[in-house]
Amino acid sequence: MAAPPQVGGLADAVFDYADDDPQRVALGRKDAGGQWRDVSSAAFRDEVLALAKGLIAHGVRFGDRVALMSRTRYEWTLFDFALWSVGAQSVPIYPTSSAEQVHWMLHDAEVVAVMVEHEDHAMTVGSVIDRLPNLKRLWQLDAGAVDELVGAGGMVDDEVVHRHRRAVTPESVATVIYTSGTTGRPKGCVITHA
Repeated sequence: MAAPPQVGGLADAVFDYADDDPQRVALGRKDAGGQWRDVSSAAFRDEVLALAKGLIAHGVRFGDRVALMSRTRYEWTLFDFALWSVGAQSVPIYPTSSAEQVHWMLHDAEVVAVMVEHEDHAMTVGSVIDRLPNLKRLWQLDAGAVDELVGAGGMVDDEVVHRHRRAVTPESVATVIYTSGTTGRPKGCVITHA
């Protein structure tokens, strides 16, 4: 009888699918011309790995919490899996959140970095950044943050990411999702890799 598969974190699926069937379509995304294009499991794995290396190069460490303030888009998925590959935790922020709500969530979660979608989100975070002593980095998707991070990670060895990824267990925290806060301050709901 074969041994049961090792269960680790959510990012393992990206690497396992790419190993099992590299040409399998994993996702679809719009290109610069607005046309939908397939993304193979190997291509997605390579993007996740490159972004994870960039996050490490920018100081994101195992167990760190990193927020994402954006609409749902391809880069959100890429960013989540890159964070999980590093052993970091994602903290999604509603793109319509007020500055005070953003401050509360970033402060409460002890976020060390934030990825925002566009300039308006950057301004919202910027308006409260002086009250967030743990926050060290602010990146903007529409200003080329993914390319910036990938470029910075060029000197990080792949094995560094794999070592972090292998340290993630089903009990490790994957994400902290905040409630809408309609009855008071938003509350963080901890979700593991299980």
